[in-house]
Amino acid sequence: MRTFAVAILVALLAAPVALAAPSIVGSFQGWDLADPASELTLQGNGVWTLTTTVLAGATNYKAVDGDAWGLDFPGSDQIFNLASDDDVTWYVNLGATVGTKEGDEYVFHHMNPPIVCGDLMSELGGADWDQTDTVTTVMSDGDDDGVWVFQSVIPSGSYAFKIVLNNNWDQNTPPGGNNIVFVSDGTTPVTFSYDMATNTTEVVSSAPPAVIDARIDGDGTDASLCAIQFSDDMDQTTAETEANYAVTGGPGAITVTDATLDATDGGIVHLTLSPALTEGYDYQFVVTGVTDEGGTPVGPSNNDDCFYLHMVTFELNMHLYIDINGVPTSVHIQGDTYPLTWDQCAGAESSDGDVDSTYVVDEYFSMGYTCGAAAESTLVKYKYVADCATWEGDYDFGHYVTLDPNAASQTATVWWEDMAPSDNITCDVGVLFQMVFSDSVNVLTDVIAVHGTIAPLDWVTDTVLVDDGTNGDIVADDDIYTALVTFPTGSYRYLEYKYAFNDTFECDTYPNRALTLDDIDGCVATRVGPMEVMDLWDWCDTVTSVPDDPPGTTTVIESWGVIKARYLPNR
Repeated sequence: MRTFAVAILVALLAAPVALAAPSIVGSFQGWDLADPASELTLQGNGVWTLTTTVLAGATNYKAVDGDAWGLDFPGSDQIFNLASDDDVTWYVNLGATVGTKEGDEYVFHHMNPPIVCGDLMSELGGADWDQTDTVTTVMSDGDDDGVWVFQSVIPSGSYAFKIVLNNNWDQNTPPGGNNIVFVSDGTTPVTFSYDMATNTTEVVSSAPPAVIDARIDGDGTDASLCAIQFSDDMDQTTAETEANYAVTGGPGAITVTDATLDATDGGIVHLTLSPALTEGYDYQFVVTGVTDEGGTPVGPSNNDDCFYLHMVTFELNMHLYIDINGVPTSVHIQGDTYPLTWDQCAGAESSDGDVDSTYVVDEYFSMGYTCGAAAESTLVKYKYVADCATWEGDYDFGHYVTLDPNAASQTATVWWEDMAPSDNITCDVGVLFQMVFSDSVNVLTDVIAVHGTIAPLDWVTDTVLVDDGTNGDIVADDDIYTALVTFPTGSYRYLEYKYAFNDTFECDTYPNRALTLDDIDGCVATRVGPMEVMDLWDWCDTVTSVPDDPPGTTTVIESWGVIKARYLPNR
């Protein structure tokens, strides 16, 4: 049997150091950092654990790597509900450096163990990429060695997945957020394992190697550079033979002039093409004669991949930024869709060639699809970073552009942080307010509302949020209360708002929440929006949840209203 392993991050197992023991703190114990009963114990498998009794009802919690706020993780409270009092076991990985919050710390509890979340789930009776699924692909650790396992026979084909903890996306494993790919032969069980202590994911399959993906390579600015992703580490000699690759599509013949195996990932081959690909065309990449390291050739039924080449000209107006901060040395574009990444200076660099404070870069996107089908529109989130250090906006700020498979190219023009010179919006802007409220609600008498500084919101009249599937509410009775509000053309751009329950305002001693009305992507007329915000009720209340810093600190008072609102794409 051939083993395809993806070492996501090795050597995360750290020896205990002379620091306060990590803890699980939450509503079940009064968010008490000094509670000795909440301290975790390091097990021989490198995972910290704690088992304690939790009373029935909703429970919010976090892990804290030390004895002070600021070392708590993940960013959002983790929440679960118990029908009756029960013992709960938590599992924690403290990351590469114990006592330092670096984003590689993870926590979950035994009622929500890891799941294999990806496009294989529908093949097994679930819904693809459903992070809330607690049945289809749940992993188990029967021998308590810290390695969680799931095994199943999966129909023949190639798939992508990642390990999800606590049935939500708050903790991104593997680091960097990349999906893991594998191939199934349809008859032999595929085994998935996740070692929490080392944060290593492994897939074992007997299927022959396959072409997983063909795409534009590098930073996406040169259409003569492409890459082939295989499901396994490949033999260097056959992988670097140019004649083993054929590229068809576009206005003329294409030749592969160079093929180079990646120096660090043996499953990637970098190709140089002549001439360069042309936007607005479909392309097919076919591989023959390439074998894996064991000599097994690429399977003939999984030896090709197709994509539609689309180009976006990204334009960023930085007039206001430059007025305040001066001309940046560099401006890079980042995003969630390849070839964009979130790796600060690894993305394409925008330039201001005509020195008019507008930074421009042409970015090629390979919109992948199953050969014989057609590409579908793709929503891309992106933002900019100046001097490899200064990001746009606060928590989860982003611009959005929808790639159109029926167009060769398009232009996406934005202002840095959506801060145009005018303080007033130039179109009607729709905002979908969504607020998670899990407390008991009497639909006949209780009123959940949003209030704010810009009409039609005010601080007296209730703009009611509903959870009945109407007025923009997506799913009825899911504890997400929604109101769709349209702010008319000419309204002041900078909105402050709060939620109220039966005329009692949330977080009354804290600043208002803040949102900049986006008259580029949020215009009602173009329906690229509406803007969406997703908030938690009364975030600053330590009984139900905990801010990123302890109550009363300067950081919370200054930023609470902004960082607790997430700007989401239109569904």
